[in-house]
Amino acid sequence: MDIQNKINEVFLKTIKMFNLTITFLNEAFQYFLNSDLSQNTTINDDLIDKSLIEIEKDSLNIILRERPFAIDLRKITGIFKLVDDIERLSDHSEDINWCIDNLKKSPHPIVRLKYLNEMIELSLGMVRDAYIGLVNNDEKLSNSVLKCDDNVDKLYLKVLQELSILKEKLANNDYFIYMTLIAKYVERIADHASNIAEWAIYIHSGYYKDEMII
Repeated sequence: MDIQNKINEVFLKTIKMFNLTITFLNEAFQYFLNSDLSQNTTINDDLIDKSLIEIEKDSLNIILRERPFAIDLRKITGIFKLVDDIERLSDHSEDINWCIDNLKKSPHPIVRLKYLNEMIELSLGMVRDAYIGLVNNDEKLSNSVLKCDDNVDKLYLKVLQELSILKEKLANNDYFIYMTLIAKYVERIADHASNIAEWAIYIHSGYYKDEMII
């Protein structure tokens, strides 16, 4: 198998890993937004961890044995870096799932916070666009993901204000803690989507954070 086929094989594994991670994220947020909170999710971060190890091993083998250069080196090093952020997205789907399981034990119903819902929608949109930008080698779409991150940060501050008001109405501090954690995980999801978009731009152009690398 020539180097191009080997790199394409690793890229395909990466896309499959990313697609499964998006499925897990969608399940976690559907679980959160579902009013009766009765559904079971299929989130299994071990599958993502296994994919991460396999992709990193394959990438290193290509770098060490095939000695790629120029575009080939750019693509395989970009993949090697961005899979870490995909794995972290999967971690956060499990983190959110854990928070919801604990919220279910609370006597308080889940409170729908306006800005948290907006933040979730925007962050998930960033992840989807980061995926499409990577798959289609769409630098314009990847750049649009980066521009959304500031909006998520602004919403995060508004969510903290919402939660501060909510805390005064609740006697259960644990409830407040789990809701705050969910908001933080959503903010981190946007950060990881931005990181993936930056590596996708690097794969396409050789630029990473506006600096030419390869």
